[in-house]
Amino acid sequence: MAILRPEEEARARELLSALERPVELLVALGREETPLPGARDVDFGAETLRVAEGLAELSERVTVRVEHEPEGFPRFPSVAIRPEGRDAGVRFDGLPWGYEIGSLIGGVLEAGRRDSSLRPESLEALAALDRELAIDVFVTPT
Repeated sequence: MAILRPEEEARARELLSALERPVELLVALGREETPLPGARDVDFGAETLRVAEGLAELSERVTVRVEHEPEGFPRFPSVAIRPEGRDAGVRFDGLPWGYEIGSLIGGVLEAGRRDSSLRPESLEALAALDRELAIDVFVTPT
């Protein structure tokens, strides 16, 4: 079963054709939290893997690797977006369904660029930080 409608798939292929470097999707599987009532029939790990593999089918520059309970992953399932196989700190926790697939594709596109799309002022501000910084962004359709 396809993860995108035909017109969405064609657009995703077009966007992913612009990748300048390979991007690995590391799917981290492990013990999942108890799902909400009504979600018991969904295998979140298997569906996350299906989404990642579906994206990889759209570009030869996107690959998928699966690890079970890798170090540094507090929640499962998760997808780490890894440009050229290196950890860039971009991760999606949970099943990227619906609107989240667009965000996942956007993350792959950014990771597949040679140069950042951030403005020079933003890059300067980030370079001036005096300590490591982690930002968690939570998204929910409303």
